[in-house]
Amino acid sequence: MTTGTTRPLRGAEHEILLALRLHGPSTRADLVQRTGLSRATVSTATARLLTADRITSAGTAPARRSIGRTPERLALSISGAVILGVEFGHRRVTVTAMDEAHYVEGSATAVYEQDTSWPHRIRHAFELLDGLGVPDRRAVIAVGLGVPGRIPDRERVTDSLVATFASRVAREVRVDNNARLAGLAESVWGAGRDLQSFIYLRLMDGVGGALVTHGTIYDGLHGTAGEFGHITVDPAGPECRCGKRGCLEAYVSRERILEATAHRDLDVLREVLDAGDARRREIVAGAGRRIGVVLANTCTSLDVEGVVLGGDLVTLGRHLTAPLEAAFSENLMPARAHRIALHPGRIRQVDGALGGIALVLRDHTIALSRPDSPTGAGYPALAKPSECTVSDRKGRLSS
Repeated sequence: MTTGTTRPLRGAEHEILLALRLHGPSTRADLVQRTGLSRATVSTATARLLTADRITSAGTAPARRSIGRTPERLALSISGAVILGVEFGHRRVTVTAMDEAHYVEGSATAVYEQDTSWPHRIRHAFELLDGLGVPDRRAVIAVGLGVPGRIPDRERVTDSLVATFASRVAREVRVDNNARLAGLAESVWGAGRDLQSFIYLRLMDGVGGALVTHGTIYDGLHGTAGEFGHITVDPAGPECRCGKRGCLEAYVSRERILEATAHRDLDVLREVLDAGDARRREIVAGAGRRIGVVLANTCTSLDVEGVVLGGDLVTLGRHLTAPLEAAFSENLMPARAHRIALHPGRIRQVDGALGGIALVLRDHTIALSRPDSPTGAGYPALAKPSECTVSDRKGRLSS
């Protein structure tokens, strides 16, 4: 018996295009599940879309232990244009270009000092774009920008960035907190792809995150939801850059941990921890325990399915995550402890930039094709793959 809903064919085609925009390459069975359409309707609609060159074959799905033909995956036909994701972090800028079918065309990163001026950060970004050849050889559909949430004069900075990229790269520019965008990337291509709702925590120079539910970031009333780094863990604790005292970020940011352990590099610190330095191990373990308590309390309040951990500090490995996991489990309500899982993030380095691309993919007002494209009717807007390996020149994020 065929399950799903039979709808007018044109409407079915629209829903399939939306699903492919949101999730990337998908089998027909995936499309049945994601759209709620019947198998017969999906089969007929995809045949019409293939004939019209609106979609194309993306090869076969990864092999599974089953009998029968390996299913074909379908993807949006590409127009020759790209979407850009740009993340301006505290110490680096990352640029990633992706086409409509979720193929990564290129990615590059430049490192700078934390006190680097914004004009110089922007110059680094455009140098990376020049290196990728994006402005010269490709039309850019839109740009998604990630910017830290706690920086001086943030509104003026973001307005300037949007104006600069709109005038020099693409008319359509979207911007959001870079930690929130990293969480969105994990929901589309990473560890959160199979979770209906989760907390994403990014442990970097700052500590931020997102509440993601059904593939969407919860913004909150003023667009600042997800500031988990500014939950108070000790009212009498050290001053935080947000103006309060004793915030989680004041204890567990990259800068604080390196300062407390008298190191300047996380990789070197990991080597020292592996060698058995007891004092430094306890400093890192203490940070892990504080994170675990905050996450447990947040999960108790929000009743989410899981937690995804990202950011550079995760490179400290079990020295950080083992005490974190123990504190997390101990501070959850016993009835919920077995139902909420901790997951390491699967996207590194480019997570914020990919999140900028996901931000564009979810904006229904942005058409995914160039006006001069052979398939220039434009795709309706919306995105998802698995554990990510991002490579230059046609590396695909695949599920």
